[in-house]
Amino acid sequence: MTAVHEEPTATDLTAAEPDAPVAEKTAPAEPLLNHRDDEIELIPPESLTAKLTGMYTFLPINGAAFVMQVMHPVIGDVVGKYSVFRTDPVGRAIRSADSVLRWTYGGQEALEEGKRLRKLHQPLQMRNAEGKHISALNPEAYAWVIATAFPTIETAAPLVLGRHFTLDERKELLRDNRRIAKIVQVPMKGYPETLEEFDEYFDDFIENKLVRHPVALELIDQMRAAPVIPKSVPKALRPAVKKVAATASVPFQNFNYLTTVGVMDPRVREILGLTWTDAEQRHLERIHRNLRFAYRTLPERLTYFPLAYHARRHHDAIQAMKVREQASAAYQYSSTKG
Repeated sequence: MTAVHEEPTATDLTAAEPDAPVAEKTAPAEPLLNHRDDEIELIPPESLTAKLTGMYTFLPINGAAFVMQVMHPVIGDVVGKYSVFRTDPVGRAIRSADSVLRWTYGGQEALEEGKRLRKLHQPLQMRNAEGKHISALNPEAYAWVIATAFPTIETAAPLVLGRHFTLDERKELLRDNRRIAKIVQVPMKGYPETLEEFDEYFDDFIENKLVRHPVALELIDQMRAAPVIPKSVPKALRPAVKKVAATASVPFQNFNYLTTVGVMDPRVREILGLTWTDAEQRHLERIHRNLRFAYRTLPERLTYFPLAYHARRHHDAIQAMKVREQASAAYQYSSTKG
């Protein structure tokens, strides 16, 4: 999931570094693309990644990854400068979900989305509080954005599936995480290849690189705040709409907060200064127990994002055709002749 995912304006780029040369403001230090199309593997439609990513319940789990992303100082600073998460949190979440779904279910469109994101982030450059030039394409930071998805979904497995992943499933998920990293043009030097390498990589970030960034704390606070009322709502109606929205949003806010904080590594919560009680854990497990029951009983059309639903049905239809093909007289004849 991309941490910024917003189009900067010309004013933003100029204001980012008022004392920097023009070339430094606009020219990236990193290459725009790192992988050719023929070097990139798409996510297999029958994979565990394809099963999980399209679920509506995956969205709040992604929230935990987003918070961990902005705990990296470069990402936190760039998001704080350029993202519209303060003024358009719902819109930002929808656009980010659209992008993630395209990586997983978009076929060849996944490759184009990866290139688009890389170009989108290229101009996002600024000076941080120490006066250092930073960029959204910083290799370590850009890789961390994708890496956060792996520990997050691992921790969330008992909630989403009711069990932990098997060793083979963990290896499969890491393979797919690396595939997505290449899809979005992450430079792969130093990116973990094995589970053991990923554990070391993740531990290093927690112990040496993640910080209690103000943007991360803002995101946590935002989960418990009343939703922003669109400017299109007439001024006379805004107080009433705000009151209704604040009341109606409470269950979702609680679900979002509990899921986001609950699937974090305890060491991440400690850095952020967040508490987590046994009562909160039981509440979270109870919510997801009910959701798992709903996923077993409701049709996929109601439990998956539309792109995910149709991509999965498309794959099922192709597989059914292949089964029928195996039983056809024409196939048997051509096989024996060969």
